[in-house]
Amino acid sequence: MKVLITGGAGYIGSVAVNKFIEAGYQVNVIDDLSNGYIENIDQRANFIQGSILDKQKLDQALEGVDAVVHLAAKIRVEEGQSYPDLYKQVNVTGTLNLIHTCVEKKISKFIFASTATVYGSPEIIPLTEQSQTSPINVYGTTKLEIDEFLESNSKSLGISSISLRFFNVGGALRTKDGKWLKFKHEGATHLIPNILKSSKDKPMAVYGNDWPTKDGTQIRDYVHVVDLAEALLKSLEKLPAAGNQVINIGTSSGSTVLEMLAEAEASLNRKIPFKFENRRPGDCFALVTSNSKALQIIGWEPKRNVRDIFVDAEQELISNR
Repeated sequence: MKVLITGGAGYIGSVAVNKFIEAGYQVNVIDDLSNGYIENIDQRANFIQGSILDKQKLDQALEGVDAVVHLAAKIRVEEGQSYPDLYKQVNVTGTLNLIHTCVEKKISKFIFASTATVYGSPEIIPLTEQSQTSPINVYGTTKLEIDEFLESNSKSLGISSISLRFFNVGGALRTKDGKWLKFKHEGATHLIPNILKSSKDKPMAVYGNDWPTKDGTQIRDYVHVVDLAEALLKSLEKLPAAGNQVINIGTSSGSTVLEMLAEAEASLNRKIPFKFENRRPGDCFALVTSNSKALQIIGWEPKRNVRDIFVDAEQELISNR
């Protein structure tokens, strides 16, 4: 089977490309390299440099393809607030362009990378796929729009699709030839890259110590990027009949920021400087999922823990400096 992986030069995408090829799939990759590295792309893949907004490039990328794993997107929350039109153009218009081109070419298998951000600022934890969606930023709104489009239209379009809502992703992949796939640390705002970059001169910020949690800091659900890639593989193997399924991808185990700092210090054997700052507007106290549907529908559960995430992420950073 030949699979197109959009965004296959990026963080999650490059890991997915490697895992799909190792599993025996032929892989096409389309990526505009705005948030990825050409050296990340497995040499066994067929690479098309371009945007999903470019119909000619998209036609080229979809040639002979049986299924699509759609990971290409604008993903930085703060950037999305500043450039909402760009995020809507790429994440909504680009994705709809891709879906309709798949329909034209009679490609019926479609995996969509959604996000836990669609749940906004929930009051009830753990989250399930039936939890209320109420995104509080442009990025989450664009992802939810595609979730809802697939939910409403997949069956009539003859598409068999799964929307995977990713929770916080970390870690890295070392390929069989010993290369660590690169992660773009510049401008990253997620907790794990910030922990790795923290120094005495620039201690990482912990936003709020008065949240309604056991130590006053926010709780998140952290899943290893390799486990995530394996969820993508299993999703393609378990696609339903025409129609859409929404599946949360996380560990069912939340960690506070202070717990993550303590785990980082233990795993990396060094002190992680930090300072408390005021809460950020729009932040929520907790994002943790149940992964029971992932286990039931696609037979997926995480194999790696937070320590694995920190050790692998640190090795990637050291290797690619």
